[in-house]
Amino acid sequence: MALRDLLLSTGLAGHETEILIVLGVGMLLGVVLLVWLCISGRSKGRTVCLLGLSDSGKTLLYLRLNGSDFMRTQNSIKENSCQYSLPGEDKPLTLVDVPGNERIRESIFTKYKDTLKAIVLVVDSFNFPQETRSVAELIFDLLSDKVTHKRKLAILVVCNKQDLALVSGQDYIKKRLEAEITALRTTRAAKLESIDGGPKNQAPVMFGKKNKDFEFKDLSLPLVFVDCSARGKGEESSCTGEIEEVQDWLAKLS
Repeated sequence: MALRDLLLSTGLAGHETEILIVLGVGMLLGVVLLVWLCISGRSKGRTVCLLGLSDSGKTLLYLRLNGSDFMRTQNSIKENSCQYSLPGEDKPLTLVDVPGNERIRESIFTKYKDTLKAIVLVVDSFNFPQETRSVAELIFDLLSDKVTHKRKLAILVVCNKQDLALVSGQDYIKKRLEAEITALRTTRAAKLESIDGGPKNQAPVMFGKKNKDFEFKDLSLPLVFVDCSARGKGEESSCTGEIEEVQDWLAKLS
């Protein structure tokens, strides 16, 4: 009756069926548009950022993926980018080599968050024992970033410099990082609770299982560890990078 009275007051009585059809179609289109926006928001990204601490070998890995021979690199204050073709795909990925300096890294990485598809995090396996805390903090920040979860980013942790003797392998690095992130999760949570009486809406995403030590297997995101040597073994003039596992992982991104 309410609709009938409204139509009578506006002079549209007798057109109830047509109006209901229009409203129904409008609502259906609205739902379809919302679903499309959600799906396209996750799939439109074609950017893969290479992140890591300074001197982890990011830039050499980036160059190797781009088909370059070995060359010595130096720290940079700006990113490098290139197109990376995938087998059977018409649209290439955009690889971005982000500088390792923390302040510069955050500024540049933020520019690409809206188009991110995946992250390659490069770890210096040789210096890892001295850099465990810094690497864990970088991973913690990524995993607690709302964009990482909203876009369901795939993450590859590349344990680089496996050509050197007495380096840490992926299993050891993974376990050490799990222990360090468990400690970080506790200290960061306590810090948040001490600010203004408790966490606010802008608080970072809490990840892993509650009341349980952190393990990468508990993540809802696809995160994989691989061993790698961007340099490769042998003389610099003839060494070939051992990056097949990285290439295989990139090839599976669709």
